[in-house]
Amino acid sequence: MQKIRVFADTNVILEAFRTGCWTAIASRFAIETVEKCVEEALTGNPGDRRHVNVPSTALSAGLAGQHSVSKKDLATLVLGHPSCSTLDDGEKHLFAWLRANNLLPSQVIVVTTADKAALVASHGLGWLDCMTSLEDLARKSGIGRGNLDLLALQYREDWLSNIKTKIILGIIP
Repeated sequence: MQKIRVFADTNVILEAFRTGCWTAIASRFAIETVEKCVEEALTGNPGDRRHVNVPSTALSAGLAGQHSVSKKDLATLVLGHPSCSTLDDGEKHLFAWLRANNLLPSQVIVVTTADKAALVASHGLGWLDCMTSLEDLARKSGIGRGNLDLLALQYREDWLSNIKTKIILGIIP
């Protein structure tokens, strides 16, 4: 059986490592991302108490794809969808690659992010229904309640559902 393709942003990668979900999720799904998200996941201030150590070998082993993004793809995204200009670099690169490759919307490809601005931008791109939570991916990967309970609020299914509803109703523009 072919694995479902999942495109993950930096914060989701970091949270998956922080909560010990990465290996299980990467075994169940074909996790892909862009070079900028990999760069962001592997850097940071090790002295920061919130820093998540991501071993490059574990990250690479779990990725089914790591894609490069051209300046043209970034410019096309931002010019066509100005709401994307305010996204963090990793999310902007991820959305630019997805748009350039015309993969979404899709019934067999999902994107996971925990950023409200990215969710609003995904709605403008017609991708909101393709967004899923890290909690949903972890649950489908067989992650136990102990690890699921470690997930921060913005990586949970109820948070994502609430934000999607508010976006659709225009409460979050």
